[in-house]
This record gives sequence, structure tokens and C-alpha cells, in this order.
Amino acid sequence: MLKRFLNSFRTICCLSYTYPSSRYFPRLYLSRAGMADAATSEIANSSTCDAKLIDVHHPPVEGNIELRDKEDDQDLPSSNLFRENLSRRMKRSRRKGLLHKRQLNEADGNTDAEAGKRLKVDDESTKMKESHNETDCYIENGLRKVYPYRYTYLCYCKARWKGKALIDVLNNEFMGGNAEFHVSQIENGFVKVNGKDVKTTYVLRGKNELISNITHRHELPVTAQPLKIISETEDYVVVDKPSSIPVHPCGRYRHNSVTFMLSREHGFHNLRTIYRLDRLTSGLLIFGRTHDATNHIMDSIKQRTVSKTYLCRVDGEFPDGTIECKEPLDKVHEKIGTWRVKKGGKDSHTSFEKVSYNGNSSVVKCYPHTGRTHQIRVHLQYLGHPIVNDPLYNDDVWGKDKGKNGEYGKSDNELYEDLVAMHNSKFFETDLMLPDETSLTPAQTDIRLTSDPNCDYCKKRYKDPHPDKLVMYLHSLSYKGPDWEFRTEEPAWAQTDWKSTSKNQLQ
Repeated sequence: MLKRFLNSFRTICCLSYTYPSSRYFPRLYLSRAGMADAATSEIANSSTCDAKLIDVHHPPVEGNIELRDKEDDQDLPSSNLFRENLSRRMKRSRRKGLLHKRQLNEADGNTDAEAGKRLKVDDESTKMKESHNETDCYIENGLRKVYPYRYTYLCYCKARWKGKALIDVLNNEFMGGNAEFHVSQIENGFVKVNGKDVKTTYVLRGKNELISNITHRHELPVTAQPLKIISETEDYVVVDKPSSIPVHPCGRYRHNSVTFMLSREHGFHNLRTIYRLDRLTSGLLIFGRTHDATNHIMDSIKQRTVSKTYLCRVDGEFPDGTIECKEPLDKVHEKIGTWRVKKGGKDSHTSFEKVSYNGNSSVVKCYPHTGRTHQIRVHLQYLGHPIVNDPLYNDDVWGKDKGKNGEYGKSDNELYEDLVAMHNSKFFETDLMLPDETSLTPAQTDIRLTSDPNCDYCKKRYKDPHPDKLVMYLHSLSYKGPDWEFRTEEPAWAQTDWKSTSKNQLQ
């Protein structure tokens, strides 16, 4: 009896579930050789995968089961109930793995059995190279533009979506289209759940559901100013990023991003982002080429042994001396990436020093001690000296004093609604159909610009961005660590005698 109990206990101890991340499904391993054997089994050698390579949030890892030969299982407990429960668990694990493979195959329209396997980090360069053939870029009016192309967005159902209608989730969670567009996408079969067509009334059931959305993707234009390579070694690639270009694919930008440009135009694949800059912020960007080099700088940043210096031009005469701002920051609303000063927010600390004053605006050096999103811009707004041409934080939408001292004169919901309205008004004209081909420029008559009747964006005519949307007077000047330092040149607007003929235009 005692021997039977010990065998049962020993086997149960070896039924170990591994959770490398909350986004992965458990892997079930059965080993009769005890905990020591389990530690040396495939569980210790399994490699993790990068979910971001397939644009999927929290994908499950394929179920994996390791079994011993029948003749080696003589000392397993003979309880029928135990065997029955074990069989159920193994079958459930298999189903989860097969479900994930089938979902990806059906969503991508790919019948290859191998297509459902998740890519590893080392395959990222191949993935990006293949994306180069999706479309082409062209230069027009000093802007880098991308021809529209077909793209499939993949996203797993989030916990908060469970029990909600699919159309409600699309309308409330995704701001890229209106309700009419989302209904059209579902009815035309461009939105699928687990690779199958659904109705607008479909109710989402849980995290195992894969939502795919095939769109005619339109990217926003960026400046045609090229990336400048400051330094290239075996460990790092350091670039001077022009304003208006995002660091990596996000929102309405993909091919018009720094990582895609470096891959396509300079041959730098599989770079590792160490830190990010706002899209409108120019200046120094460091990418790692190896794991060790990336971790070396990232550890220095986390330990706050890296000295970061930024330059900006702000409204009015900035005070003399060193000005410290330690106001906490929090999001205005979870649906938009806009921040403000608020008690109970994330701890933030920035030091400022005035460099010069030309009678209208001041050049200020900024030393961020923490790395919060929009930290420098929000702290300057709080101090009453917002960046001269900041299209977001130097606007009357923040109140009569533009958010000075954290006073906005409106409720959180009113501020959120006003910010959304401001964003839409600055990017779109009224809904106008595209002009006929006789009025198009040579670049616009390219066959790759043919409009899609089912595309909501093809029904809008976009304005080319004004200069204030392509440049902002905030520049990442230098990063210095314990045993390394990189620096860029100062921009023209940082010169002491610099003046602009218009507030929001670069001379």
C-alpha cells in the first residue's frame, strides 16, 4: 500500500505545468523518473517564440506532450480514474495546439501544414525581407509615401471582450474606422473569427478566438529626409532619426518606420530596439545587433547610470538655473496615447536648464531621469513653457492656459472627447471622393494607387501634412553610459540667433 502511494505521489509531482508567460498555454509533461528527470526533460530545452512577428496578441504555444514507452510505465498508478483524468488533460492540450495551427492557416488562407508554426526571433529578418515585396515607396512634395496594399491584422480575443458582440468591439476598441466601415468589413467577409465568416451579431466567446481583419492599408506620409547612420559596429547601429518617422511599425505606419527603412534601404535586419522616441521627436536612436550588447545598454538604462540629454525650443523666456519637475504622469484615457499630470500617476522626474533666449522663445536642455511616454513634453506644458510647435501639448484644447500647473478647466471625459475631435480635424478634410485620373499628378496615376471600393480610406482625400506636423522642436542630443557615448549634431532651430517667420514653420 505504501509503495503504491509513493508511486502515485512521484508521478503526480512530475505532472508539471510550465508558464513561461501568461500568454502561453501550459505544456504537459509526464515523466516517471521524478523531479530531477523532469528538470532535464524537454521542458528545460524548449525555446520561446516571439508573438509580435505575426502581429498577434498573446498567441498560445502549441501543446506538447512527452510520453514514456508502455514497458517503462509499469510503476504508474493503476487507478482507472487517474488514467481517465490524465487522458482528458492530454487530449485538451493537443486540441489547444492544433487549434492554434488551424487558426493561423485559415486566417492567412494558407493550406500549408507548416504555416501554422510560430516563428522564432532569429526568423524575424526573413519575415521583414518578405514584407518588402508588399508595396513600394515614392517621394512626392518632399514626402515619403507608400502605395496602399493588402494587409491582414491578427488579434486574439481579449478577456474584456468576452460576451460582447464583435461589431461593438470593433467600434469601441479600434479607432481606425467608423461603424459603417466595420459593418461592411464583416458583411464582405474581410473580418473572420478562427478563419470563418461571421455575422455582425456574433458574440465573442473567449481568448482562444483569433480575429483576422483584411484591410486595404493606407500609411501616412513622413518626411523624405533620409536616416543618417552615425555609427555602425558589430554590436550597435546608431542613427539620427528625422522628425515624423516612428521607430517601429505602429498604427498607420509600417513601411514608413525606422526599422523597416533600415532593413529595406540599409540591410540591417533583426535589430533590437533599446528605447524609443516619439514619432515627432528627432535625434539619437541606438539599436542592438546582439543580445549581449542590447542587454548591456538596457541594464544601464534600468539602473539609471545613463546620462540622457535632449534639446528643445519652448514658448517664452524659460527661468534661469536648474528647474526640477517631479510631477507624476497618467494617461488621459486608455484608448488614446495622450498623457497629463495627475496625482497617483507614474513617478516622473526631469531636469531643465536654459541655454538661450531670442526674445520670443528659449532653447532648453532637458535631462530625463525617468523614461515615461511624452515625459519632457508634458512637464514643459505643466511649467507653462510648452514646446513651440508641439501639435498636441501646445493647443487650446488643454484650457485657456494650455495645461499650465495641471489645470485644464474640464472633466476627464470632456478632455478626452476634445482631444479625439482635435486629432480627427487635423488629419482629414471632409469626405471627398478621389479626383478623376486627369487631375492626378504623375505619381498618383500609378496603377498601385487604384482605389478599393470597399476601403473606407479610399473615400477620403488626405491633405499633405503641414510643416508643423513633420517637425517638432525636440531633439535627442546624446546618450552616455559608463563605458560608451553617442552624440548627434544640434539641429538648426537650436542656434541662438535662430528665428522663424511663422510660429509653426521651420525656416
